[in-house]
Amino acid sequence: MPGIVLRADTAAELSARLAELDISVPARSEGRQTCHTERYCIAHLLATLPIERLSFPLILTHTDRPDFHLEMPCADVGIEHTEAVPQNVAHADFLRGKEGSAPRVYFIPRALPGESRKGAEELRREIMADEPGSGWKGDAPEREWAEAMAYYVKEKMLKATADGFVRYQANWLIVYNNWPLPAIDRAKAGAYLVPFLAQMCAFSVFDAVFVHDESHVCEFREAPVIHAVIHAVVKPGFGLHTVL
Repeated sequence: MPGIVLRADTAAELSARLAELDISVPARSEGRQTCHTERYCIAHLLATLPIERLSFPLILTHTDRPDFHLEMPCADVGIEHTEAVPQNVAHADFLRGKEGSAPRVYFIPRALPGESRKGAEELRREIMADEPGSGWKGDAPEREWAEAMAYYVKEKMLKATADGFVRYQANWLIVYNNWPLPAIDRAKAGAYLVPFLAQMCAFSVFDAVFVHDESHVCEFREAPVIHAVIHAVVKPGFGLHTVL
């Protein structure tokens, strides 16, 4: 629901307010909604940004088109959010959690951005078969990561330039990365993503693109500058950011 998420007059107060937020993300089979992932990502973004990037007093409001409005003396920032996850993988995760008959350990599924939607029965057969597939060779995981992230950025560019989308002094995009891949070299993957972002003129729409996964937030800007930062645990007593 639209409304103020938090207010903070100082960095210490911001840390305290972030610690108070409910940023739990239920399993897909247990009622996960977009609002859960939005709050999770925005909290970790604010916790990992270098404090000199923020100014106080700060007000974060949950809005629509874009998803958040960050009001600060230094800038008004609109922040849009999207999740990078294959629709078939998300549906399969829901079925695994809901029906409970699937293998608890399984091979990572391989997916393509924009692939056709599969029905529940087809997904159930694939879940139970648990075939290993062709796997990945060389830098294929990094290249596929870059292609997937570029796909979701492009989708949001179309939305952010449509009628009714509010533009602010600065405009950011958070991509919540749940794309199924083995471990990747983030620096190499980021280097593959940069040309995609430049080719699609992403930074004419978004001043910054952040890709958020379970342990890092990577920032892309036109410079190009890439920051890989370990997200802070959003609890009192922890620093706001650690830069790699």
